[in-house]
Amino acid sequence: MQQLKTITVKTSNKVDSVHMETLYTVIQNCYNNLQVMEADCTSASYFINSANIFAQLQMLYCENECNDYVSIQSVMEIFASNITYYDESSLYTQVVENTAMQKVLLENYVYLSN
Repeated sequence: MQQLKTITVKTSNKVDSVHMETLYTVIQNCYNNLQVMEADCTSASYFINSANIFAQLQMLYCENECNDYVSIQSVMEIFASNITYYDESSLYTQVVENTAMQKVLLENYVYLSN
């Protein structure tokens, strides 16, 4: 009798996710909130971060086009990598307003500076 045997065990992980339609709505809100770049550095930085978030969310949407859901963690990583200061948190709050993601707190995913 064989004492050792290799078996395959399938495990499942519960991952907080959001429907792709919600992600699409967030992308539309990003597009609608893109600001015109102005001459001052703060405004330029805000615009660049806004444009980066928009582009990266579009890439995430394309990468998951065959899925019905996308993990909230992957969405929040995009915001976390582009928002550094409390003053910039509106880049997040404005685009998730009136979506299923409005209850997700940015501060749970990124440390914001003053």
